[in-house]
Amino acid sequence: MVPLPFPPDLDPQGAGDVEIVLEEARSILRPQRDARHGFGFALSPYRGCAHGCRYCYVREYPNAFHPPEAWGRWLTPKTNAAALLWAQRHRLAGQKVFLASATDPYQPLEARFRLTRACLEVLLACPATQVLLHTRSPLVLQDLALLQAFGPRLSVGLSIPTDDDTVRQVTEPSAPPIPSRWAAVERLAAAGIRVGVSVAPLLPMVDPRAFARRAGASGAANAWVGGLRLIRQDPFYDLLAQQGWLRALDPVYVAEVRAILQEAMPAVPRAAPRTVRRAVRNLGCHAPSRGPSHPALFEGIL
Repeated sequence: MVPLPFPPDLDPQGAGDVEIVLEEARSILRPQRDARHGFGFALSPYRGCAHGCRYCYVREYPNAFHPPEAWGRWLTPKTNAAALLWAQRHRLAGQKVFLASATDPYQPLEARFRLTRACLEVLLACPATQVLLHTRSPLVLQDLALLQAFGPRLSVGLSIPTDDDTVRQVTEPSAPPIPSRWAAVERLAAAGIRVGVSVAPLLPMVDPRAFARRAGASGAANAWVGGLRLIRQDPFYDLLAQQGWLRALDPVYVAEVRAILQEAMPAVPRAAPRTVRRAVRNLGCHAPSRGPSHPALFEGIL
C-alpha cells in the first residue's frame, strides 16, 4: 500500500497545543433551508478545528468560551455524534448530507477519535442518502475503502485554494501542505471515488495555468472557485494587505482563475460499477445493483 501522504510535521494522533474538551451533543444535524447550497443537512462531528485557517468564517461564531483569536487552538469532539445520527436517520431519506460545514471532518484528531468514520458508517446504512464530504486533509485516505462502498452516493471535495505552500503556511498554518492534498486527490480518483478540487476561498497563486493543468491531470471530476468577501475590519484583510495579497479580493482575478480552470478541466468518467461492488464486499456490506446518480460536490458552480 502506498504510504499515507500525511505531512510529517503534523502529528495525526494529536494536534500540538490544542485544548480538547469532550462533549455529548444535543443534536447533530443542522437543516439547510437555502436550496442554493445543494444539501439538506450539515453534519459536524466536532466543534472547532485544529487547522486554524485564518480566514475561516466559523472563528466568528458566537462562543462563550473561546474568542475568535483562539481559533485553531481548541477542539470539542462530539463523542455521541454517531449515536445521535443513528437515532435521527429517519430524517435522511432522499437527503444530501454535507460533512462538514463548521469543521474539517479529517483534521488531525480524527485519527484518534474516528467520529467522522463512525458517522459515515451510519450514512452508509442509509441507502437513500447522498453524502458530500469536504476536507483539506489527506487523512481522508484512512477511510478509502469505506468511501468506495458508497459508490455514486458520495462525492469528496478536496480544498486546494493556492499553488503556493508559502501562502498556505501563512493563511492555513496548521493545515496539511499543498503537495499532500494533490496526492490525496490522485489517490481518491484512482480508487474510483468522485473527487473535486475546491479552490475556495481562492488565495494568491503563482501560476494559475499550471495549477489548472495539475487539476486536470489529477483525475478530479471537477473544480470550483469561490472568492473571498471581507469587510475592512476583518483581521484577515489586514493580513492580506501586509503580505501584498489583496488581489485575492479582486473579482476580476477570481473570474480569470475560474475561466482558466474551466478551460483545463476534462470530463472524467465515473468509477466502473465492479470497483464499487468490490469495495462493498470487502467491507461486508450489501450494495444495491444500481443507485441514483447525483451531482458531485459543488457541481455546476464552476
